[in-house]
Amino acid sequence: MEFVLGIDGGGTKTQAAIMNRQGEIAARCQAGATNLNSSTVEQLKVVFKDLFSALESQLPGSLEQISYTFAGIAGAGNEKNKQCIEDIIKSFLPSEAVICVESDTMNALYSGTYGKPGIVHISGTGSITYGINSRQQQDRVGGWGYLLGDEGSGYDIGRQGVIAALKAYDGRGRATILLEMLYDQFAVDDPQDLIKKIYAAPAPKNEISALSRIVMKAYLQGDSQAQAIVDAAVREIVWSIQTLYIKLFAANEQAAIVLCGGVFDERAVRGKLQDKLRNHVELTIVLPKMPPVGGSLIGAFQLSGENLEEEQINNIIRTIH
Repeated sequence: MEFVLGIDGGGTKTQAAIMNRQGEIAARCQAGATNLNSSTVEQLKVVFKDLFSALESQLPGSLEQISYTFAGIAGAGNEKNKQCIEDIIKSFLPSEAVICVESDTMNALYSGTYGKPGIVHISGTGSITYGINSRQQQDRVGGWGYLLGDEGSGYDIGRQGVIAALKAYDGRGRATILLEMLYDQFAVDDPQDLIKKIYAAPAPKNEISALSRIVMKAYLQGDSQAQAIVDAAVREIVWSIQTLYIKLFAANEQAAIVLCGGVFDERAVRGKLQDKLRNHVELTIVLPKMPPVGGSLIGAFQLSGENLEEEQINNIIRTIH
């Protein structure tokens, strides 16, 4: 084994990294989206071509020396999509290279467990809880998209913030500083213009998700409505984690809970979550020290049948940034 390749593909961007046996990053690059549910096969081929061209230019000749590849790709939850992505990746690598395509949630999990069993909860624009146990059984909770789920996500928090502000304006809800904060954010002074700005945005879902930061600011200023929204989001996250734990793990079995996504950048959310799980001594909260693409490299290394040593993991953390 000369090199392993890890790929973390999502609906916005795709990152790839090449690692040597010592766990040192030799090349790393970024390209466009690779979610087959929102991209055509031809678009995927172009993105992967850009990705592999960038890696080859950084480290000439490296692609021919890649023995194992782990690609965690959004939308790779069914066999048809997995096979399609694997076929595209194969076209750029040696015929003998081992390639594994899985959901991108595995990258996030391995970024915190370093290839061991556990649960990852991702709360970014959307949300999902995913896990794998010692018997290699996998399962998930949530992740049903912003129309039908994504509880506890940035979108959910932002949307609830706008709803609370509009209810306060109507007189249907309690007073909240969220309304004035949203006016300032969009440079408007009435709810009609506020709604117009949100609906006219190129990507309303992303626009609303970004408003979670406004809710967090109001929360830190003691606004009761913002506090209720954050409390509700944390309850949903805890419920998802507990539900998946029961599905995958035996009673009192130890499990790492990896937290990923922008919602957990807020210390208040992490603190509330830890308080809610304080009595569950079988659960250990983990905040990843490497990005998800690092988790994909761990997945690639494990395809060789070897486990990473502590020194190799530390080298990934040291060199991937």
